[in-house]
Amino acid sequence: MNVPEWFHDPRIQNIAPAKLQFLLKLAEQIEGKNQKQAMPILFGAVASAGRQNLQFTPEEFQLIFEIMKEGKSEAEKRQMDETLAKAQNMMKTRK
Repeated sequence: MNVPEWFHDPRIQNIAPAKLQFLLKLAEQIEGKNQKQAMPILFGAVASAGRQNLQFTPEEFQLIFEIMKEGKSEAEKRQMDETLAKAQNMMKTRK
C-alpha cells in the first residue's frame, strides 16, 4: 500500500494513531473512485467508525480534508467539497 503524502503532514501529529490508520484504510478504498462510487464506501466508513468508537472532531475532519485537497485541481477540490458536505450531512442525521 502506498502511504499518501498527507499521512506524513505534521499538522495531523496530534490526531490519535487509530484514527489515522482508519483514514489511511479509507483513503486506500476510495482512491480513484468518483463521487458516486465513493459515497457508499464513506457511508460504510461512518458506520464502521461508530462501531470502533472512533469519533473525529469537526476540526480534525476539516484539517484532514484540507490537507488531502492540497495539490488537487479545482475540479477535484470541488468534487471533494461536495463529497465532504454529503458525508457531514450523513453524519449529522446518524447522531
